[in-house]
Amino acid sequence: MADLNIPLKNGKRKSLAPRIDLTPLVDLGFLLITFFMYTTTMTKPRSIDLRLPTTEIPPNPTAFIAESTITLILANNHRIFYYYGILENPDQLLISDCNKIRAILMDKKKQVATLPAKYSAEAHKLHVLIKPNNNCIYDDIVKVFDEMIITDVPYYTMI
Repeated sequence: MADLNIPLKNGKRKSLAPRIDLTPLVDLGFLLITFFMYTTTMTKPRSIDLRLPTTEIPPNPTAFIAESTITLILANNHRIFYYYGILENPDQLLISDCNKIRAILMDKKKQVATLPAKYSAEAHKLHVLIKPNNNCIYDDIVKVFDEMIITDVPYYTMI
């Protein structure tokens, strides 16, 4: 912005304090804001890759060792029903809270480690089968998968 210097009556100009024009600075600020808005990338949503089983039954289904297997059934209200090995009797079905899953997995891991030597090396590793119910919530599934990683379970799958 231009300033006019008007001389006084006696021919001398009055010296004023220097004045800084901030108009270009405001323009530069808006240009920078516009630049960063156009060049930034928003965070991309992250999700877990789930490899769901196929509907086809394979000719040779994978066998699992009943002594080293635990099956987790996720239900509503953050409950987990679980059983060890193969469910032969409904009394074997146990109920727990989602927050206690780590203790359950660690106990089973200790039991599996103490199996007799007649079992194979794979039998001495914990196998977990995860069965989410229709009314369980997604957060419980994520928590269970997180617990698999935290407790270092080598074999787990969602059925």
